[in-house]
Amino acid sequence: MSAITNEAQGVRAYGQVLRLPGARTFVAAGILARFPRATLSLGIILLVSATTGSFASAGLVVAPLVGGMAVAAPLWSSRMDRHGQSRVILVSLGCLVLAASAFLALVVTGAPFWTWLVAAFVTGAATPDLTSAVRARWTVLAPPSQRTAALALETIADQMVFIAGPPAITAVAAAIDPAVAVLGSLGLGLIGGVWLAAQRGTQPPPTPRGPRHRGPVLPPTGVIPIAVACVALGGVFGAFDVSLVGWAELSERPWLAGPAFSVLAVAIAAGSVVTGARSWKLSPAARYIGFAALAAVVAVGLPFAQGSVPVLFGVILLLGLAVSPVMVSGILVASARAPQGRVTETLAYPTAAMSLGVPIGGVIAGAALDATGPAAALVTIAVSLAVAAAIAAAGEAALRVARDRGAAAR
Repeated sequence: MSAITNEAQGVRAYGQVLRLPGARTFVAAGILARFPRATLSLGIILLVSATTGSFASAGLVVAPLVGGMAVAAPLWSSRMDRHGQSRVILVSLGCLVLAASAFLALVVTGAPFWTWLVAAFVTGAATPDLTSAVRARWTVLAPPSQRTAALALETIADQMVFIAGPPAITAVAAAIDPAVAVLGSLGLGLIGGVWLAAQRGTQPPPTPRGPRHRGPVLPPTGVIPIAVACVALGGVFGAFDVSLVGWAELSERPWLAGPAFSVLAVAIAAGSVVTGARSWKLSPAARYIGFAALAAVVAVGLPFAQGSVPVLFGVILLLGLAVSPVMVSGILVASARAPQGRVTETLAYPTAAMSLGVPIGGVIAGAALDATGPAAALVTIAVSLAVAAAIAAAGEAALRVARDRGAAAR
């Protein structure tokens, strides 16, 4: 067995992929570039709730923001495939600065509330999915034997932002002003995005599909099952956020919600390290289905553990460890099934689907929380994971039947 193969199966695989030409630089740029997508929603919640005194109004404003992100992410990514990442990233960042500035101006000046909703949607639509842009670079730079480690590294980078970003933006909002916190998030994203755009040597080569290419941007057939399942997976995180906030507040210890989020993020990061470091016999699609089902079983313990903080945090830790292979495997499936010239676009679908699922899961968990309390809300986490596993399994079976029929027809 070669040294490369041995390294690809151990923790040293991360050092190996980071030694690839240009890898460290675009990973660092990608971490900064993630901040708007990771923290803009929270910043706007803090801004709108401070301005209006209503969390309900803040939730209404965040909904079109997230919807805009989910709808536009594949469109921006598709243009990156056609025209090159650097060019499109700079254009999208310019649009984001203009849209976000207009949104802040409308809120600060007390413009009519409906204009906030429109501006929030435009701001979300102007926010590029630079996570998929970074992941697409790995599909060019890293050979297949190193791709699991490379994409696991990206999941770890995601969690780093989600661990550090929310506390930082909350602290700035409390100490200075929520508008300053939003501007800080945008500033970090702008620095990271420009830095990433400047690295032309590691971007996938543009693949124009013809000067008169028309028609809607639709996901490749092979990625649809995982992308749809990722809507349910996003619902897990939306339900988790609402359920844990409700649990903490009803137990008269609201400060516990923050540590609970951190435990989940740290567990996902740690699980991603393990996922990327080992060699798997199961295919990425099988791992997605199997670990989503396992995570659903673990999540069943959440409502039973809510009476004890240490036990609940222990279950959350196990949940994060089980969820991490699901997240890494979904990206691997998308990268493996991306048609030539559509890598960045294809990698955007799981991310966009998860973004779309977050508010859906939050709404369902919120309704359960209001109706019967934290236990019912926590159950929605397990249900969301089970639905993700079922959708992925049914979709993979449908793809297999379609392939068999196609082979028989030939």
